[in-house]
Amino acid sequence: PASIRSRPFSPSRPPPSCAMAEAEAAPASNASRTDAPRTTSPTDSDGGMVDVPRGAPVQVVDNDGLLVEDKLQDILTAPEVADKKVVLVSVAGAFRKGKSFFLDFMLRYLSSQEAADSGESWLGSSDEALTGFSWRGGKERETTGIWMWSRPFFRTLPSGDEVAILLMDTQGTFDNETSMRGNATVFALSTLLSSVQVYNVMQAIQEDDLQHLHLFTEYSLQVVEGGHAKDAPPFQELVFLVRDWSHVDSHPWGAEGGAAYLQGVLAQKADQHAELKQVREHVHSCFEKIDCHLLPHPGFQATEDPSFDGRTSMLRVAFLPVLEAAVESILAPDKLVVKKVNQEEITATALLCYFKAYTALYAAGDLPEPKTVVNATAEANNAAAMNKAFKQYQRTMERLCSTKRMLSDDQFNLHHKQAVDASMAAFEESKKMGGAALSTKFKEVLLGEIEDSHKFFFQNNRLKNMMGAFKTPIVLSLALVLGLLVGWFSNKLWLTTLSQVCYNVSLVALTCVLMWGINVAQECRWDVLNTAVTAIDNAADMIWAQVRDQGVTLGVVAASGGSVPRPVARAAAAATAAATARPAPPTAEAKPAGSSRAKEE
Repeated sequence: PASIRSRPFSPSRPPPSCAMAEAEAAPASNASRTDAPRTTSPTDSDGGMVDVPRGAPVQVVDNDGLLVEDKLQDILTAPEVADKKVVLVSVAGAFRKGKSFFLDFMLRYLSSQEAADSGESWLGSSDEALTGFSWRGGKERETTGIWMWSRPFFRTLPSGDEVAILLMDTQGTFDNETSMRGNATVFALSTLLSSVQVYNVMQAIQEDDLQHLHLFTEYSLQVVEGGHAKDAPPFQELVFLVRDWSHVDSHPWGAEGGAAYLQGVLAQKADQHAELKQVREHVHSCFEKIDCHLLPHPGFQATEDPSFDGRTSMLRVAFLPVLEAAVESILAPDKLVVKKVNQEEITATALLCYFKAYTALYAAGDLPEPKTVVNATAEANNAAAMNKAFKQYQRTMERLCSTKRMLSDDQFNLHHKQAVDASMAAFEESKKMGGAALSTKFKEVLLGEIEDSHKFFFQNNRLKNMMGAFKTPIVLSLALVLGLLVGWFSNKLWLTTLSQVCYNVSLVALTCVLMWGINVAQECRWDVLNTAVTAIDNAADMIWAQVRDQGVTLGVVAASGGSVPRPVARAAAAATAAATARPAPPTAEAKPAGSSRAKEE
């Protein structure tokens, strides 16, 4: 909605649009409602769905997680529903595991309340086909997105309040056409919007079922973060519906056996791995109440006969009473759970606002991307290999810089290249998951980290030569002082142009000194400044070399007592410079005996 822009969404009070919608719905809700529930024509449902009298399934969230607002609005803003508190029961779980099949028995229970009140079984005739939400056998997915029954059912709570019951069917998770983000979005929306979330699992509650529940509820919490009461769980009731339970020797079918089984599954033990404890703590902290029902296998005629249409005569006899008990434990008037947000019961109109808000937040794409276990493991694996390779480079360069001897820039860069090659080889040799594309991504990050570290080690190596380290500020300071002195004397001698030139030289020297100092203080982190200071260092080196060469030449002339040819002076200066850069030659004792020519030289 246009009125909701920030994330995360805080449900402590309805969005502004909720108040407007409730105000608009209030006059209509005051009108008298007929006893007959609102009927929905077959045209209200999308093609392919199976209609039953007085209602039909309607898609309210499409395959892309976008709200089908007009259809949902028809359901929730009808005059007889708008001001009623709601009970929203949703069924979620893996695809092709019988979620819609179970929901249709819920529909039959709600539609046959009169028969149930008279003591007859609400299952109806044994030859009656099961209709309602679309279901079928096979391996291809049937439900996509989120569907809701178009006609709410009205029941009176023991407190005397009348509520509207809504049933919601969700797309099965982990089919071969939906991404992890799509799976997480559907499950998260189902958890956020329902008052009772039925989690449909097969045969047993496996550890991966709990981990997927952990992931999806974490994705749900991204929306309500900070928006629910701190002393209460963010969600209401979770019901594990375990299908095809066969271990009746340890836990019998039904709610009692399910409670004992669930207690063992969610128990935290002293010797339990920390990751398993974290999953269980998270599940307990997310829901106010957690139940479990163990259902037997419905019979092979139901799973293998192509003509099976849901009639109870084709179901296993032991399956029916357990199915009845499971449905009644959720939908019986004294078991109904009214939808709450921030511990406040909400109406159908407010529920519409939350539908809009939550779907808009997930559609905006601002939330973290949920990852599969494989993707998360592959990224962690590549990150570990990258860190190992980077530490190898760091250790190599630290050993290189730990000596007192300063290396020339060429020597240092040669060692740096060797260290980089060794580090990249270590990264390539590490066993990694995720393929070449993911490996290339982490390799680029590794090279960036190495380049940043190289700047630090390079400056550290240069600082070993104190004269070399302070050569630039010395040259610049001398230029600054000489410029000021010469400029002052020139000004006294009325040499105004020369004086101005000298003062400008001093100003340039001062500016360069300040830039050099700032670059050192910032540890060469600013690339533009570092490039400029490098040029200043090179200019200072040239000036230093020129001054040194002229000094050597003057020394040779003074020692010879007269003028010396320019080639000889240059050779002497070069020899002196080389002597200062190279280690001292071997002593006379170290030379071969009888080498008179060496002595003469």
